[in-house]
Amino acid sequence: MDSNTTSRLEAGRTPETVPDVTAAMLQQVIETSLSGICIVDRQGCIAFANASLLAMWGYDLSEVVGKPVTRLWLSPEEGRDCIDRALFAGQWTGTVAARRRDASSFPSRITLSTVRDPETADVWLLLSCIEADAKRKDAPGRRCSLEQAVAAMPARFMDTAGIDPAIDDSLEDLGRACGACRVYLALFNDPRTLLGATHEWCRAGQAPLRGESRNLFKGDPPRWVVRVLEGETVIVNGVSGDGRPERGEREFLERHGATAALMIPLRLNGAAVGFFGFDMDGDGARFADEDVALLSAAVHIIAGAIDRKQSEYVFRESEGLYQIVLDAITDTVTVVDTRLTLLLANDAFIAWCEDLGLETNVVGKDLFAVVPFLPPATRQLYERVIRTGRSLTSERSIRSGDRTMILREMRIPIFEHGEVARVVTVARDVTAQREVEDLKSKAYAQIERNMEQFALLADHIRNPLQAIMGRAELLDDAETTEKIRQQVQRINGIIDQLDERWGESRRLSMFWRKYS
Repeated sequence: MDSNTTSRLEAGRTPETVPDVTAAMLQQVIETSLSGICIVDRQGCIAFANASLLAMWGYDLSEVVGKPVTRLWLSPEEGRDCIDRALFAGQWTGTVAARRRDASSFPSRITLSTVRDPETADVWLLLSCIEADAKRKDAPGRRCSLEQAVAAMPARFMDTAGIDPAIDDSLEDLGRACGACRVYLALFNDPRTLLGATHEWCRAGQAPLRGESRNLFKGDPPRWVVRVLEGETVIVNGVSGDGRPERGEREFLERHGATAALMIPLRLNGAAVGFFGFDMDGDGARFADEDVALLSAAVHIIAGAIDRKQSEYVFRESEGLYQIVLDAITDTVTVVDTRLTLLLANDAFIAWCEDLGLETNVVGKDLFAVVPFLPPATRQLYERVIRTGRSLTSERSIRSGDRTMILREMRIPIFEHGEVARVVTVARDVTAQREVEDLKSKAYAQIERNMEQFALLADHIRNPLQAIMGRAELLDDAETTEKIRQQVQRINGIIDQLDERWGESRRLSMFWRKYS
């Protein structure tokens, strides 16, 4: 690793907030894991730590967030060396001398894994650990192996796209660590009348049961099935609680070729949808309470990953529906998060970008990087919507090269957990509309001027006619005077008709202004 990378990991700056996507993926895993887990940002500082790690080291969360992760080591130099190895190889596992808050030391088994932020591709670190007290003689080797298997699981389920191979690998590690001959995931169908194994690891010589289905009598299912469906962890050894043989359990063990079995319910959305089974075939085989606790933690980790996978599927289905609706809208529509990163854009926005010669692959990019000519006032408008939580409508002129556009925009906040998480922007290019409106205004103004001039001209015509009529009445020729009088009256009649037409035109002009 180069010196720049080392200096970044040694830096003690306050870390950036864990990305929303990463936090959502890890939340259930880190909260339910019995292993100590912390997330290390790209500067080498602790961004988050779960309760197990804090208890192990004796810290409060506020005391470690933003601090270099190397403070967890007794020797910071050893910590930097472990980090270098993890960054170089992608993962590192080993036992280190850890330093508690009270300056005491203890051995800790640590696994460091590199994780890429799906938004920025930055490399983060996931640290998973368990206490490995070399002086403790009462911890059997099998339990240590099981602890290590559970501690290595969170990093394996970071990417839900590879959840199936991650489950298979985890079942194998857990089976070998706890001494089982078979480990599997069995799921009930919706009516709970069928049970089938979807994932399985079995020791060599064991007949696989994966893919087989078992009919369950809905009216009278085996007692262990009822207990699993009620969310209870069940240990099957062929004997009921009062010491008498239990037929359903014996048949189950015979079918699996086992002498004891452990079934831990898989709960999704509050209901048991199946269970993880662990079979043993040795004489006197039993599951210790400590092993059951560790295996339950492993099941919680897998359940969290499955739940995230289902949530992502539902989100993608909803996102696809939203995209269809957005693409049917002729106005440009965009959705940005609070950092102004584009999350969705409809076809109209893409076509607008293409028309302006801009980037068309816009999702996941900064709005101002996609539309670089947006004025600084645009950022202020978004900040105002995010801060106030109120919609905002604006109309402004922007310039791209030699082209000037007038955009009318409405920004609508979208809330999550009481806070603005996204902003939907609906925009329309009203340049042509404004040009037409300007032409209309100019035309109406010219018509008004013409009508005013016409009214003045009518008055200017009547005044000379009155003078002509007065002069004609002074003539001694009555016949000529009468002819002049008739022509003056004729002209006055024409002017009266023009006045009526002027009034009608005035009313029509007012109607156009009001309703056009």
